[in-house]
Amino acid sequence: DAGIRGGWAGLYEMTPDHNAIIGEASGVARFLYATGFSGHGFLQGPAVGEILRDMVLRRPTFVDISPLSVERFGAAALRPEYNIV
Repeated sequence: DAGIRGGWAGLYEMTPDHNAIIGEASGVARFLYATGFSGHGFLQGPAVGEILRDMVLRRPTFVDISPLSVERFGAAALRPEYNIV
């Protein structure tokens, strides 16, 4: 009988609409977040890196990120993703 020597777990983060959340926390100054990519993080990572860079430097982002705001959950403005990994 062989015992278990170790293990690991990789969390698969998902939002209700399977789209990312990117923005700045309203209650904490300069707390930026980018999360909930539902398995697409590696694919979207380079673009998100540029978005966060622009946010850190307080520059306009190269793409409109308002549809990825956390506020969409309270406003019932979900963007359903039908091509889920």
